[in-house]
Amino acid sequence: MQLMALTRVLAVEDDPTIRDLLIELLSGEGFEIQCAANGLEALAILGGWIPDVIILDLMMPVMDAETFREHQLKMQRAANVPIVVLSALNDVQDRAKALGATGTLAKPFDLDSLVKMLREVVPAAAKAS
Repeated sequence: MQLMALTRVLAVEDDPTIRDLLIELLSGEGFEIQCAANGLEALAILGGWIPDVIILDLMMPVMDAETFREHQLKMQRAANVPIVVLSALNDVQDRAKALGATGTLAKPFDLDSLVKMLREVVPAAAKAS
């Protein structure tokens, strides 16, 4: 019997409470997760570990979502990794669309909706590649 690989998630979120919640929730749902507090940390992780999907907060210190996304798209191995935007901003839909996000969730978010979205985004990305 062949074991299925865990879906790899990179969560880029500056709020440590939300990062801890994402680690607990997604690990419990069978995802392999790494977290970064900002875009710069996320780029460092992408240098050696490529996720199946990235959860991306829009407003972060050090490097915001737009700057992170510009750099991610220039990384050969990480350019095609889909992103799901997670934000409390009012214009989250427009900003997520501008980033080319595959999905969007507004904060506060429903945990079940996040898990469902991640499971939908990853198979779609795998079929496209």
